[in-house]
Amino acid sequence: MPFIGETRRASPGMDSRVPKKQTTAGKKARAAARAGEKYTTALRGQLPSGTGPAAMSPATDPARRPGLAHRALMDGGPGWRPFRGTGLFRRIGGQQAVDRLVDLLYEGISADAQLRPLFPRDLAGSRSRQKLFFAEWLGGPGRYSEQAHAGLRHTHDGLPITAALADRWLGHLRRALEATVTAGDDRAAIAAVARCLATALVSGQVAPARPAGRGRRPGGKGGNNSAPSNNSAPGNSAPGNSAPGNSAPRPVAWCGIGARSVARARDLAHRGDAAGLGTALAQAPDLLLPSYAAAIMQAAALAGRAEIIAMLLERGVGADHPFFLPVNVTGMAFERVVFVTPLCAARMKRRRAAEAALMAAGAREDVFTSAFLGDRDSLARMLAADPGLAQAADPAVDVLAVTPVDHAVAGGQAGALRLLLGHAGLDHAVDPAAGYARALRGAAAQGSAEMAGLLLARGADATRIGVGRWVLHPVLAPLLASHGAAIDSSGAWIGASCTGNQGRTDDPDYVRALLRHGARASDRRGTPSGEQGDPGSAPGSAPDNAAGIRALNATALHYAARAGFLRTIEVLLEHGADPGARDSRGRTPLDWLEEAAPSVSRAAVRELLAPRS
Repeated sequence: MPFIGETRRASPGMDSRVPKKQTTAGKKARAAARAGEKYTTALRGQLPSGTGPAAMSPATDPARRPGLAHRALMDGGPGWRPFRGTGLFRRIGGQQAVDRLVDLLYEGISADAQLRPLFPRDLAGSRSRQKLFFAEWLGGPGRYSEQAHAGLRHTHDGLPITAALADRWLGHLRRALEATVTAGDDRAAIAAVARCLATALVSGQVAPARPAGRGRRPGGKGGNNSAPSNNSAPGNSAPGNSAPGNSAPRPVAWCGIGARSVARARDLAHRGDAAGLGTALAQAPDLLLPSYAAAIMQAAALAGRAEIIAMLLERGVGADHPFFLPVNVTGMAFERVVFVTPLCAARMKRRRAAEAALMAAGAREDVFTSAFLGDRDSLARMLAADPGLAQAADPAVDVLAVTPVDHAVAGGQAGALRLLLGHAGLDHAVDPAAGYARALRGAAAQGSAEMAGLLLARGADATRIGVGRWVLHPVLAPLLASHGAAIDSSGAWIGASCTGNQGRTDDPDYVRALLRHGARASDRRGTPSGEQGDPGSAPGSAPDNAAGIRALNATALHYAARAGFLRTIEVLLEHGADPGARDSRGRTPLDWLEEAAPSVSRAAVRELLAPRS
């Protein structure tokens, strides 16, 4: 039985799955749900004073702004940024308190046999990201939005989250709060909002996202099979949803086995195969859930398949539900965060028949569409009516602060960006420079000195731009460097320039430019900035709790040797790289050479790395 946006009443199945160990607010909301009110809506009304919709302006709850509610893929409970401007982050102790909160939360999760299978094998990376997330969510710095790729809805789709599992997670959070947040009112406010979000993330899928025994995440390989499927909760059976002749509906997810159903449906929509798509939808009814259906609708809109659009509309798919554009359209800075409506997708490709079909179904214009497509007349009208739209966060990415400014940059629309920045800051509830770090990275990646200059003039923080080919640009490089842009010692630049991954080739000019702008030949990939050179650490030792690439703690020369990048090796040696440097396992660059592909000239690499007399 779907939990999010699919029903206005509490069915017996839903009622049996609503957590029984509830706060008073939860009990009142549950009673209201039995009477016909939506559970999450009822729960919002029980929040402590000073939080939730009553305490928020539309600027902090973007789905409440006129003209944006259609972009939401998920009921966000009391808004996605309920603590912004409340002083909560500072009051509870800032980042130090948040770090301890997340550490305690993850200690509980790692020891929970029911929850642990839903998380990655290595919790270190997840834990560090959650510290950024909780800091931003509790009203602190927006570092999470600067770098995250995908909101809560998309990252949780396909996970077999039942109400009982959501309640277990909330129990761990509650215990962590009790140990880290002193004021009872603050604990109650955080717990109440978290319950709304956890309830909204309960899966509405009728099929398990993976066969039993496959991986820790849906579709993953290996691991145990202790993760419960969606069908394990009472009321989750859905007779009539299975395809005729099949014992069970096919799984649907964004990764692994379930992703095949999504990819197949999108391909059928793109090709205009109505019969094939109809069969696919019958075999995997979860494809009609909002986020999956949005992906299929976008495929049809981009290809101009008006007949497929009509078919999806007849099956209840929303004409306005957005989906992210592929990275080859938006660029890496906006990977999986620039969501466009089907109408925007059709207009982008000039698919007139598809546009007409969507308009006839009531598809709506919005500020994100106008910004991405550079429709300045429409944009001017919207901003005149509501200047705060210039900095409105997109409901499609829920917790992430992705704004029309980001969409204008992703679309390469300097005129639209100028117009938006002219209105930014007129809504005093919004920090005018918030969220510009991602936009600045996107402008730099496009090589647009014009857009970068506009953003810098409005206070964009160039120190957050990170690694990129901007270091090679004759205009952008000095412009950004004059505003503090530099390559730090985290070693992220090594992955972008010294490995043979993702089709990279030997690029000594890029490496030389990175070194000119702050990178060091002695940097180690994955070492957080500031950890390098710790006198208490042995050379080549990995930081505590390191995993994956960080655990290797290798230099640029290690990676360049394995990739066989001869000219890059020469540049690194010119800048003082140590051929005898050892990774965390005691291996030198020459040892890494033994793992190189057959095409690598081992003799040439050995000659470059040989000790000089």
